[in-house]
Amino acid sequence: MVRICNHKKHKEISCFDSIRLYECEACGIVFSNKYWAEVDARRLYEDYYKNEIGGKFNFSIECIIRIFRFFRAFKIFTLSSSAKEILDIGSGRGFMLYFLKKYYKYNKCIGTQISKNALIYSREKLELEIYDKDLLDLSIEEESFDIITAFHVLEHVPKPEEYIEKTLKLLKSGGKVVIEVPNFNSWTRKLTNKYWLSLDLCYHIYFFTPETLLSLLKKHSFRVRTVHTFSLEYSTFISAQSIVSLITKTDHLFFNNLQTAGISFVGLCHTFLFILLTPLCFLINLALYFSKRGEVLLVVAEKS
Repeated sequence: MVRICNHKKHKEISCFDSIRLYECEACGIVFSNKYWAEVDARRLYEDYYKNEIGGKFNFSIECIIRIFRFFRAFKIFTLSSSAKEILDIGSGRGFMLYFLKKYYKYNKCIGTQISKNALIYSREKLELEIYDKDLLDLSIEEESFDIITAFHVLEHVPKPEEYIEKTLKLLKSGGKVVIEVPNFNSWTRKLTNKYWLSLDLCYHIYFFTPETLLSLLKKHSFRVRTVHTFSLEYSTFISAQSIVSLITKTDHLFFNNLQTAGISFVGLCHTFLFILLTPLCFLINLALYFSKRGEVLLVVAEKS
């Protein structure tokens, strides 16, 4: 397997039990030693979305996520009001595509999803065109899309540069790619270390900073249009949960409880801490909006 940057020298920067993180000494890309392993992605992600509505969380949280997906669809619409064809890589439950098709009259809304429950839900309930394939295995005519999105995908895949190359081919001239990933330069990653929620070593292989992701896009002749490190959906939650985990020296108990129906007394204590920290974390992340230290890195780039 060829590492994303092809450079030879790297150094170990962190060790978490059997998982080690390395940083390329030439370009700064960070990757885990899972990069060397042959990961069966289909088996790993088959039950990533746990329930029959294609979700990961309990019903009330899934309703909130639908609201966020509505606003994500609006954000995509504002990038280009004339765009009508979109590919969403790792399309999750499919709600963003559903809203773009229903409210913004997109005539081609295609997604990829290998997690079984989310695939079935988006196909059968939302009646979307979703492919049960990795992007690199997808056979679609080149220059087919106005917009391609990859929200929290590149950190999961063993060949992110090939994803960028395939995206370039599938975009029309002047088309836009929207990429969102955890920001390895975030303030809570440095503060909380192994308790950083976005570390997620079970699933994440690569870790990006603004410099490394922008360098990758520019390498393939994309023109970067927008860069920021704030997400209304993720930033405050990641910060608050990471700090709660650091304080309590536990493994994201509040986040894990959101995926189940029950909650313990200890869980209630964690919830109280989370609520207490939320306003402060929101203000800090908002202040870091255009800095390099926010929790989530979002880049919009245009095909030359």
